[in-house]
Amino acid sequence: LPGLPMFGHGQIEGFAEKYGMEYRRAYWDERPDVELVARHEREIFPLLHKRPLFAEVEDFLLYDLVSAGGTVNEDVFAYSNRAGDERALVVYHNKYAEAQGWIRTSVAYAVKTGPDGGTSPRSGEVNALVRKSLGEGLGLRNDGDAFTIFRDHVTGLEYIRNNKELCENGLYVELSAYKYHVFLDFREVRDNEWHQYAQLTDYLNGRGVPSVEEALREVFLQPVHRPFRELVNAHLFRRLMDARVTEPDGQLDTGLVYEVEQKTAHLIREITKLTGGSGDEVARVADAIASEVRRKLEAILRLPVMGSRFRLPRSREYRWA
Repeated sequence: LPGLPMFGHGQIEGFAEKYGMEYRRAYWDERPDVELVARHEREIFPLLHKRPLFAEVEDFLLYDLVSAGGTVNEDVFAYSNRAGDERALVVYHNKYAEAQGWIRTSVAYAVKTGPDGGTSPRSGEVNALVRKSLGEGLGLRNDGDAFTIFRDHVTGLEYIRNNKELCENGLYVELSAYKYHVFLDFREVRDNEWHQYAQLTDYLNGRGVPSVEEALREVFLQPVHRPFRELVNAHLFRRLMDARVTEPDGQLDTGLVYEVEQKTAHLIREITKLTGGSGDEVARVADAIASEVRRKLEAILRLPVMGSRFRLPRSREYRWA
């Protein structure tokens, strides 16, 4: 919260003895709580290095958490602050219970207005109650093609939300007992012609990820990932191992070889489309590569009996094999 953070003696170490500044020494022989000290180092101390982001009150706003039924949850404290281009949103649930709802508008606060309703100070000024949306509090553009990416300091996960949704609907949060979020590193991005950020936002559906940019690449490559997993997986490899020809007069499992050829063609088609290939080119390239893979696979499956089938090293058949 804005202001100077105050730490009492032994607070970080988890000491139970409480005493004032007039005490010359501690009377209890206590040992520091190592885990509590580590939590301060992990969660609190990094925020102290960002004091300008939290210390001032000019852009400080306190928000209500409104539940699905329209009631305000008084046990949730939510507030935002800004310093230059940096923004922060803190949400804390101060009760042993579950809480969920929307952070949409700020608590009303008083501003001085002149007789004409303006905010510039002048004679006859009066106080008026004002509310701001979360988007206004965070200084976001109300633009459907813009998206905001931010990171939770507590978990390290990144989130992405559409700006228009943040400005008009707010941010939906769920908190269990005494849990909290400290959202930092807000940055706005604009969607491209392929609407990749919109697709990613729909795909994540509110979930956090270690890196939004990594997740964006993952979603962009999904059309390739699916056929790749169908072709390259342990189950198919085991089937191919079992299908090896182990007797000189053994026959290939043509159905399995055809299946691999079709899955290969599907994968190549998706790769070619992703790299901008046209319809005819996609089919031609996919068929050619899949046919080559099939020929090589047929040879590989016959390797166990190659020596018994072609006994003359100088023969044309041996060289072909």
